[in-house]
Amino acid sequence: MEMMKGLVAYPNGDIMLEEVPVPELGNNPYAPHDVLCEVVYCGICGSDIHKWKADKKGVKTSPKKVVVGHEIVSVVKEVGPAVTRVKPGDRVVHEIVTFYCGHCPNCLEGKFNICNTISPMEGRAHFMTGGGFAKYTVWPEWQLHVLPDNITDVEAVLVEPTAGSIHSVISRMGIKAGESVAILGPGARGILMAQVCQAIGAGPIFMTGLERDEAFRLEMAKTMGVDTVINVEKEDLRKIILEKTNGIGVDNVLENTGSVEPIEESLDIVRKGGKVLWAGGGIRGGIVAPVDTYKIIVKEITVYGEISQIPYDWHTALHLLGTGAVQLKPLVTHVFDLDDWEAGFDLAATCSECLRVAIKP
Repeated sequence: MEMMKGLVAYPNGDIMLEEVPVPELGNNPYAPHDVLCEVVYCGICGSDIHKWKADKKGVKTSPKKVVVGHEIVSVVKEVGPAVTRVKPGDRVVHEIVTFYCGHCPNCLEGKFNICNTISPMEGRAHFMTGGGFAKYTVWPEWQLHVLPDNITDVEAVLVEPTAGSIHSVISRMGIKAGESVAILGPGARGILMAQVCQAIGAGPIFMTGLERDEAFRLEMAKTMGVDTVINVEKEDLRKIILEKTNGIGVDNVLENTGSVEPIEESLDIVRKGGKVLWAGGGIRGGIVAPVDTYKIIVKEITVYGEISQIPYDWHTALHLLGTGAVQLKPLVTHVFDLDDWEAGFDLAATCSECLRVAIKP
């Protein structure tokens, strides 16, 4: 049996670099529509970091021992006998929602990401058959997308978060051209959300960050087209939003921090009849925050959750990337070899001048 190095997650929360078997065509749930892919890069998501060294209280860990990593760009190596959509040599990115029943109410509406019959982790390949922190992974052909020629390998690790940002902005929130948006949190995902908002004509766009974000992340947000950046440790977020919106508030708030305070802030800065998305806590397995329901009631605020993506989001992501409406290259700030994964995870978890770290197997 051929072996390779893989970054393996355990149900108790441990993550270790180990020797694991190279996946084989025909020996997986996707056969005969299975594709063996040679991973070029795999990005480190915030959800990977929280499953690693941080306080794991409440954090959702892997349901089984498995190679993790889901922000994958790869080259097709071999294909199963029934595969028609991709061929060896194709550069591809990987949809992550690979398991769903197909007949529950949500699946019948194309909402495979929230299939009613299985848990979220049981629907994702990187928790069931193995992900991208290894040299090879196996994937079903219908969840692979050929990359546009203008997207380089290293920046392609952000295609999956781009699809996720489209899911938040368009599929869930239904944000429209001309609507104002406040994005709470200046990470790579926050800046991607801002670019998607720009691409559909939404604005003005506000983005918040902390003191440590000001020099790099908030500056990056400005260069990528955010209209107003706000350091919430030095400036009064509520006052600034009211001033900039003639005392009304913003149409939409996208919470992307995973912290408690922005949950309260989101309800204060959104206008009456506005929409709020709480998304940041998902990477930690959720957070518990006090919510003043009076604000939701009297302002008739609509609150959304979100997880992963649906096929529309991937199609739209590749369209916006192919036309240059969304830029990824400035957001991939560091690359590490798989052997140096711990240094990469440390940097991704602690460095304010880091947006996305890619691992090269």
